Amino acid sequence: LAVGGQGGGVLTNWIEAMARSQGYACQATSVAGVAQRTGATIYYLEMAPAADIPPVFSLSPAVGDVDIMISAELMEAGRAIMRGFVTPDRTTLIASTHRTLAVSEKMVPGDGIASSDEVRAATEIAADQLIMFDMDKLAIRNGS
Repeated sequence: LAVGGQGGGVLTNWIEAMARSQGYACQATSVAGVAQRTGATIYYLEMAPAADIPPVFSLSPAVGDVDIMISAELMEAGRAIMRGFVTPDRTTLIASTHRTLAVSEKMVPGDGIASSDEVRAATEIAADQLIMFDMDKLAIRNGS
């Protein structure tokens, strides 16, 4: 999951190209251009070792059937958990710790900011393995 402009499409293309170069059958799909309306763009990849009979891939993730979830913003990790894409028996969650406030958080009079602590606590429970760091800070530090 990524908010527009965070490089989700570029990362998807890199992963797909890498998988194909290593002999995997791979399919990538996305719902682009809706980040302002729904909060995130979902990029979805499936891959499997190449075989005589080509695999049948899905066009979107299924609840409880995601091996690796990458969320480029903390609340996107929370949304992925709420949608059932992150599960404690399967999913490695790689998530950024930084926040980019959603329009709904900015519109509330007073303090409408969602709790980062609650989302971080949920990630500890929801994921089989968890990797979290400030992706925004890393990108800025590297001139990206």
